[in-house]
Order: sequence, then structure tokens, then C-alpha cells
Amino acid sequence: MKIEVMGMGKHFRAVTAQSLFMVCLAASSLFSQTATNFEQRIQTIVSRPEFAHSTFGIEFYSLDTGKPIYQLNPDKLLVPGSTTKLLTEGTLLELLGADYRFHTRVYRTGSVKKGTLDGDLVLVASGDPNLSGRIQPDGSLGYENMDHSYGGPDSRGLGDPLLVIKQLAQQVADKGIKRVKGRVIIDARLFPEGERELGTNVVLSPIVVNDNVVDVIVGPGATEGAPVQLQISPKTSYVQVANEAKTGKADSKPDLNYTGEKVNPDGTRTATLGGTLPLGKGSEMVSYPVPEPTQFAATVFTEALREKGVDIKLRVVGGAPDFKAIAASYKPENLVGEHISPPIKEEVKITLKVSQNLHASLGPFLLGALVAHKDKEIDQAGFDLEHDFLKKAGLDLTSASQTDGAGGNAFFTPDFVTRYLVFMSGESNFADFRRGLPIMGRDGTLSKIQVNSPAAGHVYAKTGTYDVYDALNKKLLVTGKGLAGYMDTAKGERLALALYVNMVAVPMDDPEAVQKIAGEALGKIAAAAYDAPSASEAPVQATSAYDVIIKNGRIMDGSGNPWVSGDIAIRGDRIAAIGKLDDAQAKRIIDASGLVVSPGFIDMLGQSELDLLIDNRSLSKLSQGITTEITGEGASVAPQNALTLAQLQPGLDQYHLKVDWSTLDEYFKRLEKTGTPLNIGTYVGAAQVREAVLGDADRAPTPEELEKMKALTAQAMRDGAFGISTALIYPPGHYAKTDELIELAKVAAQHGGIYGTHMRSEGQSEVAAIEEALRIGREAHLPVEIFHLKVSGKSRWGSMPKIVAMIQAARDKGQDVSANMYPYVAGGTALASSLPPWVAEGGTNKLLARLQDHTIRTKIKQEMAGDHPNWENLYFDSGGPSGVLVSGIVNPDLKKFDGKTIAQIAAAQKKPPLDALFDMVLADKAQTGALYFIADENDLRYGLKQPWTSLCLDASELSLDGPLFEPHSHPRAFGAMPRFVGHYVRDGHLLPLEQAIRKMTSLPAQRERLRNRGLLKESYFADITIFDPANIRDKATYEEPTQLSEGVKYVFVNGQLEFEGDHLTGAKAGRVLRGPGWNLEN
Repeated sequence: MKIEVMGMGKHFRAVTAQSLFMVCLAASSLFSQTATNFEQRIQTIVSRPEFAHSTFGIEFYSLDTGKPIYQLNPDKLLVPGSTTKLLTEGTLLELLGADYRFHTRVYRTGSVKKGTLDGDLVLVASGDPNLSGRIQPDGSLGYENMDHSYGGPDSRGLGDPLLVIKQLAQQVADKGIKRVKGRVIIDARLFPEGERELGTNVVLSPIVVNDNVVDVIVGPGATEGAPVQLQISPKTSYVQVANEAKTGKADSKPDLNYTGEKVNPDGTRTATLGGTLPLGKGSEMVSYPVPEPTQFAATVFTEALREKGVDIKLRVVGGAPDFKAIAASYKPENLVGEHISPPIKEEVKITLKVSQNLHASLGPFLLGALVAHKDKEIDQAGFDLEHDFLKKAGLDLTSASQTDGAGGNAFFTPDFVTRYLVFMSGESNFADFRRGLPIMGRDGTLSKIQVNSPAAGHVYAKTGTYDVYDALNKKLLVTGKGLAGYMDTAKGERLALALYVNMVAVPMDDPEAVQKIAGEALGKIAAAAYDAPSASEAPVQATSAYDVIIKNGRIMDGSGNPWVSGDIAIRGDRIAAIGKLDDAQAKRIIDASGLVVSPGFIDMLGQSELDLLIDNRSLSKLSQGITTEITGEGASVAPQNALTLAQLQPGLDQYHLKVDWSTLDEYFKRLEKTGTPLNIGTYVGAAQVREAVLGDADRAPTPEELEKMKALTAQAMRDGAFGISTALIYPPGHYAKTDELIELAKVAAQHGGIYGTHMRSEGQSEVAAIEEALRIGREAHLPVEIFHLKVSGKSRWGSMPKIVAMIQAARDKGQDVSANMYPYVAGGTALASSLPPWVAEGGTNKLLARLQDHTIRTKIKQEMAGDHPNWENLYFDSGGPSGVLVSGIVNPDLKKFDGKTIAQIAAAQKKPPLDALFDMVLADKAQTGALYFIADENDLRYGLKQPWTSLCLDASELSLDGPLFEPHSHPRAFGAMPRFVGHYVRDGHLLPLEQAIRKMTSLPAQRERLRNRGLLKESYFADITIFDPANIRDKATYEEPTQLSEGVKYVFVNGQLEFEGDHLTGAKAGRVLRGPGWNLEN
């Protein structure tokens, strides 16, 4: 019998369960009677004779009340076995992200002529644990309750073990390669190969084909003494099994093992199977762990290529290949095959459901390699990340010890495990985490536990087993048996549970003894809690007052589901309870009758990063219900150096703002010190890192300069950027070619980021611009977010369905791409942005100098007179001077022209329109803003109703007075969210209100991977907007843009009320939001 983890080398002093049966009940216990039936049932179980020398550790924790409800030895370090995998897999899920996918690629090293490859095929191992037959037609991963790698009578493989390898071979053949002069090479440098997993003795490697085992299914012969029958999968020349096993007596016990192994001259192996299998017994799996996964993979890939008609010889790779030289061929043009795995949430499911030891053991290595990017002490780097993740969760790490990912030599207290489970229940990936757990009495390692119990189907928990052979007594000593996870009780309450029993002696002659004795005991304890009294039935219950209760609201939780009537309680910065809270007490109660209670709105593209350091009241955003802003469009707040500050200095001087940071982390610390009403996250701008290295030069970077840009990008991602962004109509971002952007995007992808883009064109070349954005996403392997999607230019109005179809087609093919929009037909940016990009080369001073040159002005006029495929002619797309509204003049002598069109200004000055525009840019030193009326209402509505478009303002935070007050801004700054909800959804019936709320809450939170935000759920941050659905509307217009919207009644940010009625409360509870690179590495 294979167990989940074995090989324990620690020694413990046994303590009797009876002597330690000190039940500690919390004051608010659900089971506060002195001697409940629940307690008596547990007492009966732990007092059984077989547990006379055992130690139990038990904790049930209510997710509804936030307190333990039953504890037995909650603070004792116990052996958890494979419940350790909860930590490993939860960390992987959170740090890599539920949708992370492994990309296993095959490259060629030489040229292909007439179907012959003059070189090698190199399969680059990605760490994907599932190059196997688990992949199902729907893209999920299937499993058997007893995994094939464990062996034994119930072990089963699933599908064709070489499914993925054969698919890669087919792709190579489809590239027209019919003959390969070289060899197959496996690049497994991601982390070292060779360490063996403790439980099943399988070798850990970045390349994992069929879990690095060959399945050998053994059946008895027809008569006693006859050779056993063998079925081998996959069939491969890598290993031949010499069958010396015999059929034993019918009443004997199975005794099969590999008695010898030799390496043949050609690199293949011969393994000798010996022992006996009883006559008449069913088949047994005796998995053969391959000692060299790289050679195994090379062999089966070569054989698969031959099956697909590719002429290639099997060659043993002598010595380590020169991978540094080989890696020079890892270019898109040399890619001949690629397998993209199912999302890692599926892998987490496999590891937890069947307790897959190899996969869990790979966890720290994958974190160290893929997240920390280490090439030495990689597994320790992975544990360092797990340590920081658990520390950030607020867990006491003195109550935990772990040495591998699967559960060998690990120790945890029950309280530590439940606190971890409570933390995970509040994370955005919780549904995927819980979905991966075995279900008691139904599947996985719990399929045979409490099958007929009422609790069957209601306990979602990881099992754990750790045992050693007791030679003195000829027994198996279960040093650790565990059950940890979640339960939905018969009364509908949600519990976290951690149940352990250590030091249980069981007989060796029954392969099911561990489950029958220790496993069933823990299952019965769980079942006892399932039908125990609920909180509402307990005779004594202490109710802690909440900070705020929002009563009687129409709760729209952000998921898009229909609203429900109920109450929401806030304690601290979190949502503490949702439901009917009639008897609950709070410091303040808000009656939300007739009002919608929703998650706080998320602005997917703001511009407030510097403004928050000048005037951080944020009235314009809070009054719209916005609680979170994502910013950093092309240019970003960091990195900063002398090159980047040169262009910023005039604006900095105007507001007396000193940039005392160079990195994003330093900026965040400055912002945290100053305080922010909004939650703020940012991208790192591709233009920013370019300018930090090249200044404003219009040229490609040298290889050395590109490496500097990549290093700056990596630093920003580690500091917490959500991804990399571009604004490709503006210099210097416009100067970047696609290949440059792909290289920077690859760095962001390595840190879990996304690619956000103000595309190179929203007008004449928009189709090409979308194709460029999609290409960057594909080749850099990261999601794409298109900023403020629109169709620009009257001649193109009506084209939005075509643009949407392009994006939808990419999504249908599996590319993760989405967009955001603002609900206005006018865009807003600098007046100088209407000029051809070359005018700005070298910076603002050179731009102003060029506008003073008559010859150059004539050239600019000629270019601005028509459409251009290579740059965005905003002036032309707006229909000329009457479609460009000046907004936000800095020079006081020109303020009289604020809010006027270029046509009006030209008439007043008696100048040709373009001269009036040029002179305005000159006189205001290129600081003037402008509104461009470039889009069409029907196109806007069509885009807004797509399920993958979210909302943005593309405007910074403002107030109605103070240094940032600007009477002629874009109305979106004060009105975008209420305009969408009131004008388009309520009055225009664009889509149901619940779906509209989703676009402003959970959809952007999901896109940016904001943890515990975007939904109204217990344990989520209390970012909450309360509004009147009948009266919410925007008041800001193009003529009078600085008017507060109506209908937003209350806005909470991290549990603090920041906006009430029509005024700010003065609270500044916003927080810096850091992206996945920081969560993973800092």
C-alpha cells in the first residue's frame, strides 16, 4: 500500500489522548453547553482503546462568527502529513494566479530546407506537472481517486500518458519537418533534476511526462507458479521490464517489487520485477519511477516524432549540452511546437484531490524558479516566498514547520491550520481552492470515508497520512493522520476544521487499516460537527458590536447575479457579515431602504498618481462611488531619474511638488505617508522606462540599453506594478517598435503582470493597432487590456462591431484580452498631442522651437490636413477646429479662451485655425489640455454592452477648489460612473443594472487580480458604494464639467465612510495596491 507521505525520521514522546482531553470553548461558542452531545461524540471517539497512546489535535472555527467553536490541543505541534499540501498549493494558487498556464515549447536550432532540419529539436521544460493523459476535451484535468503513481490494487492511470508529447510531435510535423539530422534535447534548466520525492520515490524535474513514471499493471497468471501478466504504459524503449514475478498461492499476500536495474549501452534501461501476486487476485499497479526524466522525455518524444512520420534517430545526449548557445535559437521564428497547460487552478485540484506527492513537491521549486527567478537554492527561495505570503496573512509561523512541498517532516498546530484556512476563505481564489479539495464520501482521498454519513458531500478537506514501520511490534505506526478544510453544516453554517491524530499503531496485514482506524475516526469527528447545534440555537451567545450595519439594502454583490434584500455588517476594514442581522448591534446603522448597496466602483484608468501628492481629497471620484483607481498609462510615476524629470519639471514647479523617489516602491511609501482616500494601483509605463534610458530619442535601443529597460521593468514589477502599459500615440512611447514592447512585456509576464495599452491608433490604423496589441500578448504570454476602446474619426463611425468582432475572435481562440471604456464621445488629452509625433522628438523645448520655425509649421499643417496610417491625427478625426475644445489652460493671460473651441479662438484672434492652435501650445508651453470630439454614440453603446468591457475615467482626481481645481476639464472627471448607470443603463436600457455593476466592480478586480475586492463577500475589504438607482445621474457637461453627480449616498473605503450625502467626511482610508510581482517576491 502506498501512502500519501512516508519516510518519517522524527521521534515523538507519546501522550495519551485522555490525559490531554482539555476542551477549550470560546466565549461565543456555538456549542456553549457544558456537556453537549457534540462533545460527548468526540469524547467517545478519542477514548477508544486503539487511541490509548495517541494524541488528538482538533479545532473547528466558525467562518460566520470569526471565532473557534471547539478546540482540543489547538496549540500543539503535530504531524500533519499531506495536509501540508494545503499551504503549498494555496501559495501557488495565490502567487502564480489561478489562471497561470505553463508554456512548454519546442524550438529548432537550425534551418529547414526541403523538409530537412539541419539541427536539433529542443523541448524547453516549463515545470508543467501535467504532460500526461489527464487533459480532458473541455480543457480541465481529470483524475482517478487513487492516483496511478501510488500503486496498489486501486491505482489507475487516465487516458493516453503521451497525449501531450504526441500533440507536440504532430505540431513539428505540421511545420513541414520530415527529417531531423540532429537529436531531441530537453532543456530542463528551470531547476535541478535528481532529487526524489519522499512518498513515491519519483524524481523531481522541470520535465514531467506521465508523472515521471511508467505504469506497470500486474495481473496473476493462470496457475500457481506461472509468470504474472504485465501491461506497460507508455510502451517505450526507454525501459524494458524483465518479468521474474510469479503467481503465488491464492491465500498469500501481494509482494511485488523491483529487484534490479541496469543501464544498457544505448542509454535505455532494464528493470527486473520480482515477487509474487496471489492466484485469482485482481491486478496491481507497480509504477516504475524513471531515474532520468530528461532522457525519458527525449526518448518518448523521439518515438512520437517517428509515429508522426518524422525521420529522427534516438541519440543519447553525451554530457551537458551548451544551453547558452542553444538558447539563442529560442525565438518566435524557430518555434515549431507549443503546449499551453490548463490553468494552474486545475493543477491545484489534481494535487489536492489525489494528494499527488510529486506535484506538491515541485511547488517550492516552481515558486523559486518562476516567481523568485532564482537559479541557486531554488526550493529555499520558494519557501521564502511561502513564508512571506503566510506572514502577510498574519499567521504565527512559530507554530509551523515545513521541509518540502508534500508533507515530509512537517509540523503544524491545529490552530495554525484553521487560521490559514480562514485567511484563504477570504482570498479571491478561494472558490478554486475549495473546489480542489476532496469531498468526504464522494471523491479523491476522501471517497471511502463516511460514505453513508449525513455529512458526506458537505466536507471539503485535505487528508494527510504519515507512517513508519515498527519492526519491534511488526506494525505500522501512523505518526500523523490529518483532515483539514471546510464544512457546510446541516444548519447552513460555514466552518474551517483541522483534525489530527498522531501515533496510532495499526496492523500490517490489512492495507486499509490506516483508513479504517485513523481515517474513519477523523471522519466521524467531522460528521459530529455537521449536525451539531447552530449559533442561532445555542443558549448562550455573545454578540460583538459591529462598526457599521447597512440595513435593508438591495445588495448587488458585483457578480452580476440578481440583487437580494439584506444587511451588511462592517468590522474594521472588512465585511464581517451579510444576511438578516435584525438583532445585531453596531456603532452606526445606515438604513439603505430603496438603495442599491454595491462594491465600490473601480476606475480602470485614472491619472491621479501625482495629483494625490498635491491635493488628496479626491472629491470627483468619491462622489461617483469610486473607491479604487488603476493608473500608469504609458508614462508612470516610476522609475524616475534626471532624464524623466526634465520633462516633468515645469508641472512640478507649478505645484511645488518634489519628486523624492526613483523607484515605485519609494513612491508608494511616499503616498502611504501622505495618505490617500482611494486605493491606488499602477502599471509601469513602457514609455517611462524608455525615457529613463534613452530620453526622448526617436531610435531603437541598443541591446545594452534594452537590458537596462528590462531591468527597470523588472524592478517596478517587483515593487508592485500590475503590468506594463503603453500609450503609443504619444512621444516617446510612439517611438517604440513592436519587438521592443514584446521584450518588456515578457518581463512583466514573468512577474504575473498584464499588458495595458493605449493603442497606436484608434482611427485609420485601428485594426493594425489591435493586431499589434494581440501579438504582444501572444508572444509575451500575458493578458491584454485595451485602454479606452473607441472608434475615432467620423469616416469610420459605425465600425465598432468590426472592432469588437476582432477582439471576440481572439478571445474565442483562447487569448485573454479585454478592454475598458469611458461613456463619452469626446476624448481628452493634451492640445500638443494633436501634432505629429516627430514634432515632440527631443522633448518639450524642441517641440516649442519647431513651432517657431515657419517652414516647419507649414510642414505640420500639411500633415494635419488629412488621415495618417502612422500616427493618430486627433485634429482631423475631430472634424477640424470646431471639434477641438481647449480645456485646462495654465497661462493666466490665456484663461479667457478656456472652454472655447479652436474655431472660436481662431475667430477671436483672426488667425487661421492651425496657427491659433500652434500659438496656444507655444504660449502655454505645451501644457494646455483639449477635448476631441472623435467618437460616435452608437459605437459607444455597442462597445459598452460587451461582457468584457469595464469602465474608466481616464481622468485624475479633482476637487471644486484648491490647487487642482480646473473649471474646464472633461466632464468624465466628475460624471463617468453615474452617467453610465443613470443615462445608459437606467434610461437607455443598455443592460441590466446587475451586469452594469459587474463591469465597475468584480470584472476590473478580476482583471487586475485585486485580492478580496470587487465583490460583496464576507471577509472582503469593505469598499462599498450605496446609491439611489432611481436618481443617480451625472450633472457635469462639456460646458460646465465641474458639477457633482447626484444619487451616490455613501461611499466606504476599507471600512471607513469617506463620502456621505454630498460631502467628504475627511477620512483617508485608501491603500496602496501592489501587483502580483510584489505579492510574490517581497
